[in-house]
Amino acid sequence: MLITPGVAGDFMNYTSKTLMAQCALFTLWAFTLVAVFTACEDRRADKAYLRGDYAKTAKELEGLAKLGEPRAQYDLAVLYDKGLGVPQSDTEALRWYTRAAEQGDARAQYNLGLMYMNGQGVEPNLVLAYYWVSLSVAQGNANAPPAQDYLTEKMTHAQIEEANNLVNGRLAKGLRQEVPHH
Repeated sequence: MLITPGVAGDFMNYTSKTLMAQCALFTLWAFTLVAVFTACEDRRADKAYLRGDYAKTAKELEGLAKLGEPRAQYDLAVLYDKGLGVPQSDTEALRWYTRAAEQGDARAQYNLGLMYMNGQGVEPNLVLAYYWVSLSVAQGNANAPPAQDYLTEKMTHAQIEEANNLVNGRLAKGLRQEVPHH
């Protein structure tokens, strides 16, 4: 059987298109599986929390947090902050609040701002406190404006200007971009 050049090219085109379609379907299937798995873990963590099983909650959240899920990062930070189901650790709370805040979680931004304001697990830094609280304000967190006002009273004009420059730079890039650390 002879295959003419045109037919061979059509056959190869068909084969590569079929393989690409199969790869795309497999990729879609894999992402769907990850999403379902993540949702199941998230629900298990919620149920464990409601039962007061904070150790199980922390275990369920840790995997999701390591995968970069901001809600899980925030929730895990709260557990470390309060010492629920895990040993209380300002260092771990700061770590997980920071990861969630960098992804734009307004609650994490607010709590991270408070940690910088109070020197909880970190040296006090009013500029970074104002920065994080202001990002939370920008997203409509109703708890954040009083903290922003309090910080404004404690800061020098130079500190406020530095913090506003950081905030404006972040807002110009979007709330979900990673930020430099002082």
